[in-house]
Amino acid sequence: MSKFRILTHGVVWIACALPIAAVAAGDSVDRKVAADPNGEVVISNVSGTIDVRGWDRNEVQVTGTLGRSVERLDLESSGGRTVVKVVLPHRGARDGDAEIEVQVPKNSRVEVSAVSADVSSRDVLGTQRLTSVSGEITADISGNDSQIRSVSGDVTARGVGQPSSVRVSSVSGSLDITNIGGKIEVVTVSGDARVQATEISEIRGRTTSGNLELHGKLTRDGRVDVEGVSGDLDLRLSAPNGLAAELESFSGSIEGCLAKGVERVSKYGPGTRLSLRTVENGARVRAKTLSGDIEICDR
Repeated sequence: MSKFRILTHGVVWIACALPIAAVAAGDSVDRKVAADPNGEVVISNVSGTIDVRGWDRNEVQVTGTLGRSVERLDLESSGGRTVVKVVLPHRGARDGDAEIEVQVPKNSRVEVSAVSADVSSRDVLGTQRLTSVSGEITADISGNDSQIRSVSGDVTARGVGQPSSVRVSSVSGSLDITNIGGKIEVVTVSGDARVQATEISEIRGRTTSGNLELHGKLTRDGRVDVEGVSGDLDLRLSAPNGLAAELESFSGSIEGCLAKGVERVSKYGPGTRLSLRTVENGARVRAKTLSGDIEICDR
């Protein structure tokens, strides 16, 4: 065979191989599948971003870019359940980031699992379960029984001003919760938490060394139960129908516009407590901290 023919065959082989290599590298993705309008969508990605958007179509569409170490992106739908999964060949793969946008039927129940990927969600009306280890989470929440969990990433959750139920937790990340009403549970270890609620029927808060700030309006029979170890508790609660409160700090102070009649727990030891009642039957507030301060006001 002549050198010319060998060279020609080589060029043809390379030309055929290049498109296959480009597809295998998977730099970009644009895929869709039919989905149940009220079904479940499960999304997982190790690193990068996950951007969830609700829309009016009965489809799940995934677009975005995949790192060259990503093996593939799985997209399957069956029996009312759609799975979107970014697959890496092995743990610790370099350039394993995937930046994906997932559009889902707006009434879907959405479950997202990430490690170091940032997560965002918008226009989803169903229940959401969003989890990330070190990535940040930003979500609009309207579905009942929604949960947002992070280990070291910050969490921003926004409600739609309607009663719902949501649980938000983090170990060392900060929590910022706004425009959410109904039932709220907030748990943090060393991160600070800020809650600005609309109408609270029930809120439970737990913090170890982080500060907890709670501003909102209580329903007629609303309940507030918050505890801290060394973090401060800042409670600014509007209660148009009146409230009863029991506050106690082992070594911190109790202050604020409602902090009249604070008394010492012991004549010789530390500790302060406050019992107040502006109405016989109404909203109830309980707050307790070990070494942090408590501030309570109704404006």
